[in-house]
Amino acid sequence: MDYLTSPRKIPDNQAIMANKYDLSTFFGKLWEVAIDYCKFDKTKIMPVLVECPDESQRLKTLYCIATFGMFPFAGGKLGAELDTYAIGPASHHAENLVYIMGSHTGYNNLNKEWGSIYREKEGDYSTCCGKLAGILGPYLDKYEDAKSSIKYFIDEGRVLLKIPNRFLGIRNSCESDSVELRLEFSLIKDSLESEAIITAESPGCVIFEIHPDLQLALEDKNRKITHDPTPIGDDLNSNYFKFLMISSDQFSDGISKRLHPLMHQIVASLDYPPIVTIANVNTWIEFNRFVDAIHAIPDVLNKGIFVISGLTVDLYLEKESSYSNVYYPQYAFFKPSKEKEGIVMGTSEANKLLSIYAPIKDMLSLDRVIEKDKGVIKEIGL
Repeated sequence: MDYLTSPRKIPDNQAIMANKYDLSTFFGKLWEVAIDYCKFDKTKIMPVLVECPDESQRLKTLYCIATFGMFPFAGGKLGAELDTYAIGPASHHAENLVYIMGSHTGYNNLNKEWGSIYREKEGDYSTCCGKLAGILGPYLDKYEDAKSSIKYFIDEGRVLLKIPNRFLGIRNSCESDSVELRLEFSLIKDSLESEAIITAESPGCVIFEIHPDLQLALEDKNRKITHDPTPIGDDLNSNYFKFLMISSDQFSDGISKRLHPLMHQIVASLDYPPIVTIANVNTWIEFNRFVDAIHAIPDVLNKGIFVISGLTVDLYLEKESSYSNVYYPQYAFFKPSKEKEGIVMGTSEANKLLSIYAPIKDMLSLDRVIEKDKGVIKEIGL
């Protein structure tokens, strides 16, 4: 499948954001899938959450309790990174495991802005997920700098590009940035070794003649090319640059290292903001890591496994001073017990499976969970 065989191409945001459910509907359908499709014994299911440990995601924990009658096993780390070492221990607690995994982002319902969530304890809106935002930040800063600093203009009938040295690998020895944006030859006519112009007015820049294909693309978009240098903006798409990590030891963790090769596509995404794209990409990567891990860990060979992976969007309902989450299912995986291989489902397959089932009407409510606990405590005289 494309999302498994083309690791250099990020998932299609439009396709994987086409289906969403409120948590009540999602967990109701998930229970039906586990019982009817997977044929799991409802008394022998352990839910496992692979998500960022964030205050705005506590609702999924409550829904796991209401749906499966037990607290979910923690299978993830900061940034919704899969904890592969937790897969074995989780499998020791039940005959069947239902994984709910994926990254999260926020949506500000007041200004209709993606990528922000009200942090109740901090009392302000902030970017979500904070871990992914921290990774994205330096890359996005470099890209925004390039979009505003690389400029095109016309002179003596030729369309030219004015490019700062820092995007051509000419670095100041005092610079200590961990990542660099490097331009591809496809911007320049002939190559970066072609004839260039250095002017006294802009000693930190080099002027090249634009590549004919880029010039044609600008003209097709009705870009106005004048004698006044104009920032290239969003026309600097992911085909024209890559990111270079200055030192390999700059990767602070596994998530940073895995996302790095795709960051040029992530920052240049236009259909959704980069913070949404990076969450979708990380969800896709961690799902694939799970599929690889589940086939390599002997402890789960005899276990039934169902995995649903997707993006959680955090909403803050200001009037009610409460949270709500919306879930976008994206990928799924099913391995029957005692089977070595599982079935991988892409976005359309996963959502088609969920669409078959209506949410159960008699789902165990949180009130009934609490009442049951009270009854047990009273019975034993505590």
